[in-house]
Amino acid sequence: MESLVFLCARRVAARRPLPPLPPALFPALLAAAAAAARAPLLVDLVSSWPFPALHLRRLLGHHHLLRDQPCKLCLQALVLALVATLRRQLEEPGRRSSSFRLRVLDLTGFPDSAPGRAPPGMSVWSSTVALAKACLELSKHQREFQRRGSKRHKGRSAAAAAAAPSPPGVDVHADLFVNGTSFGLVRDALRSGAAGPLRLKCRELQAEKLSLAGIVSLLESLDPAFLRRVDLRFNNLGLAGLSVILPHLSRFPQLRSLKLQYSNVDVRRPTPESAVGIRCLAGQLGMLPGLRELNLGSSRLSGNLRQIL
Repeated sequence: MESLVFLCARRVAARRPLPPLPPALFPALLAAAAAAARAPLLVDLVSSWPFPALHLRRLLGHHHLLRDQPCKLCLQALVLALVATLRRQLEEPGRRSSSFRLRVLDLTGFPDSAPGRAPPGMSVWSSTVALAKACLELSKHQREFQRRGSKRHKGRSAAAAAAAPSPPGVDVHADLFVNGTSFGLVRDALRSGAAGPLRLKCRELQAEKLSLAGIVSLLESLDPAFLRRVDLRFNNLGLAGLSVILPHLSRFPQLRSLKLQYSNVDVRRPTPESAVGIRCLAGQLGMLPGLRELNLGSSRLSGNLRQIL
């Protein structure tokens, strides 16, 4: 049963443009707009969001609207609204809306879309690509705007030019899925976003069919304070590759889950080299003190699991 506030919000959500609203109504309105897949209203709400954080899964779950995943249209509208708002802040720094206080957009925790279900969801891969493109677009726009500004104000001192205020930007917390098709785009977004208006923060990384160098490059591009889960699958790493990957994971203090499925680890016929590799793997896993889950599915360890653990 829905609350009276939510039922009223659904009636208000049917109107556009919105009347002036108290901040307390924004969460219920956004939930109602998401339930009705009203993208224009979502854009209006996000562009004037009065709170420092927006946790989408928590908000939709609170209003019992979370089935499997939010509809693709809703997520696209959220991203477009963010891009439009941050572009406006870059272009018109003196007219920034005091009502827009969003600093963190949390899109984590949604399961991947299931085919054949309604409403159609946005897969983790699709949302990863959409967010990466948004980060790169805004970073490019910021550079172009700064370049135009420096030409326009050549007569000003360097100190005065540096003192020009820049928008605080928004951190987007997301679960990312990366494969060979999206690798370059996501890596560039992670690298460019550190100082950009839209900063991508990865909570869960899934990487599939990437080279060893590609995985290392991705891990080096991530903010170490946020990553909690890593899922590397079908990457053909072998023991030698895992010994390269694991030291890079030690820089993530919040890492709780590590899945290394189908990594082509085969020690069914032990050799002196494989024995050294197993001991090395065990020692490197011991450098991940926060780890609570380890999945070595489809690895042919042939009785070596006890030694690793």
